[in-house]
Amino acid sequence: MTLSIEYASPRHPDLKKLLLTSHQLMKDLYPEETNSYLSINELCSSNIHFFGARQNQRYCGCGALDIKPDYGELKSFFVEPNVRGNGIASLIMQKIMLTSKKLNLKTLKLETGIGLDNAMGLYKRFEFESCEPFGNYIGNEYSIFMKRDLP
Repeated sequence: MTLSIEYASPRHPDLKKLLLTSHQLMKDLYPEETNSYLSINELCSSNIHFFGARQNQRYCGCGALDIKPDYGELKSFFVEPNVRGNGIASLIMQKIMLTSKKLNLKTLKLETGIGLDNAMGLYKRFEFESCEPFGNYIGNEYSIFMKRDLP
């Protein structure tokens, strides 16, 4: 299995399909007003570093780093269900953390949803801890907010 994590375009057909699958999952799980995913066009903005995980020449996972004035925010983190458990999410996270350090970010933050146990496991393995809502987020019964300071 050949796996690479690389800068990629959210408009690539494989990645667009992953993102739309992720968006649909969020719509199925949570009320519309609590969803905070970025559109494919928003993911193409200059403040976003977007990464794709390519396995055997096909994208199977993605994650984004949204650069804010005083922190970085993880967005659009998703791995195809049929390849989960192979370390792909960890490799995407490592790439995002390395990029964050190169950009001299001091903190990473994220918002995730209740019931996303695989995602929570990943975030806890990478030492993210619960925090208060940040940025434009408003607390609700479906969201979990987390942060991690970077050395």
